[in-house]
Amino acid sequence: MALLVSGGMLTCVGGLGGYFFMPTRVMPSNHMRPSHPAGGSMVFNLLVAGVDRGDVVLFDAAAWGERSLAVERVVAVGGDRIAYTPGDRTLTLNGEPLDEPYVLDGDPVVGSPGAFDVTVPADRLFLLGDTRGNSADSRYRFQESEGGTVPLSAVKGALIDEDDPLVVGLRSAVPAGGGLLLLGAVSGFAAMRSRRRAVSVAPPSGEGRGADDEGMTGVVARG
Repeated sequence: MALLVSGGMLTCVGGLGGYFFMPTRVMPSNHMRPSHPAGGSMVFNLLVAGVDRGDVVLFDAAAWGERSLAVERVVAVGGDRIAYTPGDRTLTLNGEPLDEPYVLDGDPVVGSPGAFDVTVPADRLFLLGDTRGNSADSRYRFQESEGGTVPLSAVKGALIDEDDPLVVGLRSAVPAGGGLLLLGAVSGFAAMRSRRRAVSVAPPSGEGRGADDEGMTGVVARG
Protein backbone atom coordinates (compact mmCIF):
# COMPACT_ATOMS: atom_id res chain seq x y z
CA MET A 1 0.00 0.00 0.00
CA ALA A 2 2.84 2.37 0.86
CA LEU A 3 4.34 1.87 -2.61
CA LEU A 4 1.00 2.61 -4.27
CA VAL A 5 0.50 5.78 -2.24
CA SER A 6 4.06 7.00 -2.86
CA GLY A 7 3.82 6.20 -6.55
CA GLY A 8 0.49 7.96 -6.88
CA MET A 9 1.79 11.07 -5.14
CA LEU A 10 4.95 11.22 -7.27
CA THR A 11 2.97 10.77 -10.48
CA CYS A 12 0.43 13.46 -9.55
CA VAL A 13 3.00 16.00 -8.36
CA GLY A 14 5.30 15.37 -11.32
CA GLY A 15 2.48 15.43 -13.84
CA LEU A 16 0.85 18.58 -12.52
CA GLY A 17 4.06 20.47 -11.82
CA GLY A 18 6.17 19.27 -14.71
CA TYR A 19 3.60 19.24 -17.49
CA PHE A 20 0.40 21.07 -16.52
CA PHE A 21 1.99 24.08 -14.81
CA MET A 22 5.17 23.94 -16.94
CA PRO A 23 3.87 23.00 -20.38
CA THR A 24 5.95 22.71 -23.52
CA ARG A 25 4.81 24.96 -26.37
CA VAL A 26 5.94 25.05 -29.98
CA MET A 27 7.15 28.41 -31.29
CA PRO A 28 4.71 29.21 -34.13
CA SER A 29 6.72 31.84 -36.02
CA ASN A 30 10.23 33.17 -36.62
CA HIS A 31 9.89 36.49 -34.81
CA MET A 32 11.92 35.23 -31.84
CA ARG A 33 14.98 34.07 -33.78
CA PRO A 34 17.81 33.34 -33.23
CA SER A 35 17.13 32.11 -29.70
CA HIS A 36 13.75 30.54 -30.46
CA PRO A 37 13.17 29.64 -34.13
CA ALA A 38 9.82 28.50 -35.50
CA GLY A 39 9.05 24.91 -34.59
CA GLY A 40 11.31 24.95 -31.54
CA SER A 41 10.02 23.81 -28.16
CA MET A 42 9.69 26.23 -25.24
CA VAL A 43 8.79 25.44 -21.63
CA PHE A 44 6.80 28.08 -19.75
CA ASN A 45 6.36 28.33 -16.00
CA LEU A 46 2.69 29.21 -15.52
CA LEU A 47 3.20 29.78 -11.78
CA VAL A 48 5.54 32.72 -12.31
CA ALA A 49 4.97 35.44 -9.72
CA GLY A 50 6.56 38.29 -11.66
CA VAL A 51 8.67 39.13 -14.68
CA ASP A 52 11.65 41.35 -15.37
CA ARG A 53 13.45 42.89 -18.32
CA GLY A 54 14.85 40.27 -20.66
CA ASP A 55 12.27 37.61 -19.79
CA VAL A 56 10.46 35.86 -22.62
CA VAL A 57 6.77 35.64 -21.75
CA LEU A 58 3.62 33.89 -22.90
CA PHE A 59 0.76 36.38 -22.70
CA ASP A 60 -2.82 37.10 -23.70
CA ALA A 61 -2.67 39.54 -26.62
CA ALA A 62 -6.18 40.91 -26.02
CA ALA A 63 -4.67 44.32 -25.23
CA TRP A 64 -3.51 44.36 -28.85
CA GLY A 65 -6.93 43.39 -30.13
CA GLU A 66 -6.01 39.76 -30.73
CA ARG A 67 -7.74 36.63 -29.44
CA SER A 68 -4.67 34.51 -28.96
CA LEU A 69 -1.66 33.85 -26.80
CA ALA A 70 1.60 35.35 -28.02
CA VAL A 71 5.29 35.20 -27.17
CA GLU A 72 7.53 38.26 -26.87
CA ARG A 73 10.45 39.51 -24.81
CA VAL A 74 10.05 42.01 -21.98
CA VAL A 75 12.17 45.06 -22.83
CA ALA A 76 10.77 47.58 -20.33
CA VAL A 77 8.61 47.36 -17.20
CA GLY A 78 6.44 49.81 -15.29
CA GLY A 79 8.23 53.12 -14.71
CA ASP A 80 10.85 52.56 -17.43
CA ARG A 81 11.31 54.96 -20.32
CA ILE A 82 12.00 53.19 -23.59
CA ALA A 83 12.81 55.26 -26.68
CA TYR A 84 14.16 55.19 -30.21
CA THR A 85 15.40 57.96 -32.46
CA PRO A 86 15.87 57.17 -36.17
CA GLY A 87 19.58 56.98 -36.93
CA ASP A 88 20.47 55.54 -33.53
CA ARG A 89 21.93 52.03 -33.51
CA THR A 90 20.22 51.02 -30.27
CA LEU A 91 17.11 51.69 -28.27
CA THR A 92 17.56 53.66 -25.07
CA LEU A 93 16.29 52.54 -21.69
CA ASN A 94 16.02 55.25 -19.05
CA GLY A 95 18.34 57.42 -21.13
CA GLU A 96 21.06 54.79 -21.62
CA PRO A 97 21.81 52.65 -24.72
CA LEU A 98 20.11 49.28 -24.29
CA ASP A 99 22.37 46.26 -24.78
CA GLU A 100 20.38 43.45 -26.46
CA PRO A 101 22.69 40.54 -27.32
CA TYR A 102 19.72 38.30 -28.11
CA VAL A 103 18.44 40.16 -31.21
CA LEU A 104 18.90 38.71 -34.68
CA ASP A 105 22.04 39.88 -36.49
CA GLY A 106 22.79 42.23 -33.59
CA ASP A 107 20.41 44.82 -35.04
CA PRO A 108 17.85 45.96 -32.43
CA VAL A 109 16.41 48.85 -34.47
CA VAL A 110 15.76 47.24 -37.84
CA GLY A 111 12.11 47.40 -38.85
CA SER A 112 11.21 50.13 -36.36
CA PRO A 113 8.33 52.12 -37.91
CA GLY A 114 9.58 55.45 -36.59
CA ALA A 115 10.61 57.34 -33.51
CA PHE A 116 8.96 56.55 -30.20
CA ASP A 117 9.38 57.60 -26.60
CA VAL A 118 7.29 55.64 -24.10
CA THR A 119 7.19 55.81 -20.34
CA VAL A 120 5.71 52.44 -19.40
CA PRO A 121 2.72 52.77 -17.06
CA ALA A 122 2.76 50.96 -13.74
CA ASP A 123 1.98 47.23 -13.96
CA ARG A 124 2.43 47.18 -17.72
CA LEU A 125 5.11 45.83 -20.07
CA PHE A 126 6.74 46.96 -23.31
CA LEU A 127 7.34 43.84 -25.42
CA LEU A 128 9.49 43.26 -28.49
CA GLY A 129 10.45 40.27 -30.63
CA ASP A 130 14.06 39.21 -31.08
CA THR A 131 13.75 39.40 -34.88
CA ARG A 132 13.05 43.11 -35.01
CA GLY A 133 12.51 43.17 -38.77
CA ASN A 134 9.68 40.61 -38.49
CA SER A 135 7.80 41.22 -35.27
CA ALA A 136 4.43 42.95 -34.81
CA ASP A 137 5.27 43.97 -31.28
CA SER A 138 4.77 47.02 -29.02
CA ARG A 139 6.29 49.33 -31.65
CA TYR A 140 3.25 48.71 -33.84
CA ARG A 141 0.59 48.76 -31.11
CA PHE A 142 0.41 52.41 -30.08
CA GLN A 143 -3.12 52.67 -31.50
CA GLU A 144 -4.43 49.63 -29.61
CA SER A 145 -3.02 50.17 -26.11
CA GLU A 146 -1.17 52.56 -23.80
CA GLY A 147 2.18 53.13 -25.46
CA GLY A 148 1.88 49.73 -27.12
CA THR A 149 2.16 48.04 -23.73
CA VAL A 150 0.26 45.11 -22.26
CA PRO A 151 -0.87 44.70 -18.65
CA LEU A 152 1.26 42.58 -16.37
CA SER A 153 -1.89 40.59 -15.58
CA ALA A 154 -1.96 39.38 -19.20
CA VAL A 155 1.19 37.33 -18.66
CA LYS A 156 0.38 33.63 -18.42
CA GLY A 157 3.88 32.28 -18.04
CA ALA A 158 7.60 32.98 -18.31
CA LEU A 159 10.10 30.94 -20.29
CA ILE A 160 12.11 28.46 -18.25
CA ASP A 161 15.01 26.37 -19.51
CA GLU A 162 14.14 22.77 -20.36
CA ASP A 163 17.25 21.69 -18.41
CA ASP A 164 16.25 23.64 -15.32
CA PRO A 165 16.57 21.33 -12.28
CA LEU A 166 12.98 22.05 -11.28
CA VAL A 167 11.62 20.98 -14.67
CA VAL A 168 13.87 17.92 -14.85
CA GLY A 169 13.05 16.89 -11.29
CA LEU A 170 9.28 17.21 -11.66
CA ARG A 171 9.15 15.45 -15.01
CA SER A 172 11.42 12.67 -13.75
CA ALA A 173 8.96 12.09 -10.92
CA VAL A 174 6.33 10.84 -13.39
CA PRO A 175 8.16 7.69 -14.58
CA ALA A 176 9.51 7.15 -11.07
CA GLY A 177 5.99 7.29 -9.68
CA GLY A 178 4.78 4.96 -12.41
CA GLY A 179 7.51 2.50 -11.47
CA LEU A 180 6.46 2.57 -7.84
CA LEU A 181 2.83 2.05 -8.82
CA LEU A 182 3.77 -0.98 -10.90
CA LEU A 183 6.01 -2.37 -8.14
CA GLY A 184 3.26 -1.83 -5.58
CA ALA A 185 0.70 -3.56 -7.78
CA VAL A 186 3.01 -6.56 -8.36
CA SER A 187 3.87 -6.78 -4.64
CA GLY A 188 0.19 -6.59 -3.70
CA PHE A 189 -0.73 -9.32 -6.16
CA ALA A 190 2.08 -11.55 -4.89
CA ALA A 191 1.02 -11.02 -1.26
CA MET A 192 -2.60 -11.85 -2.11
CA ARG A 193 -1.57 -15.11 -3.82
CA SER A 194 0.58 -16.05 -0.81
CA ARG A 195 -2.34 -15.52 1.55
CA ARG A 196 -4.61 -17.65 -0.62
CA ARG A 197 -2.05 -20.47 -0.67
CA ALA A 198 -1.68 -20.30 3.09
CA VAL A 199 -5.44 -20.63 3.53
CA SER A 200 -5.66 -23.57 1.11
CA VAL A 201 -3.05 -25.68 2.99
CA ALA A 202 -4.28 -24.91 6.52
CA PRO A 203 -6.20 -27.74 8.34
CA PRO A 204 -10.01 -27.39 8.50
CA SER A 205 -11.30 -25.54 11.50
CA GLY A 206 -11.71 -27.88 14.49
CA GLU A 207 -9.63 -30.76 13.04
CA GLY A 208 -7.49 -32.37 15.74
CA ARG A 209 -9.31 -30.57 18.54
CA GLY A 210 -12.19 -33.07 18.41
CA ALA A 211 -9.89 -36.04 19.03
CA ASP A 212 -8.40 -34.37 22.07
CA ASP A 213 -11.85 -33.60 23.39
CA GLU A 214 -12.89 -37.25 22.96
CA GLY A 215 -9.87 -38.48 24.85
CA MET A 216 -10.57 -36.13 27.69
CA THR A 217 -14.19 -37.29 27.83
CA GLY A 218 -13.09 -40.91 28.06
CA VAL A 219 -10.83 -40.13 30.98
CA VAL A 220 -13.61 -38.42 32.84
CA ALA A 221 -15.98 -41.33 32.24
CA ARG A 222 -13.52 -43.83 33.66
CA GLY A 223 -12.99 -41.71 36.72
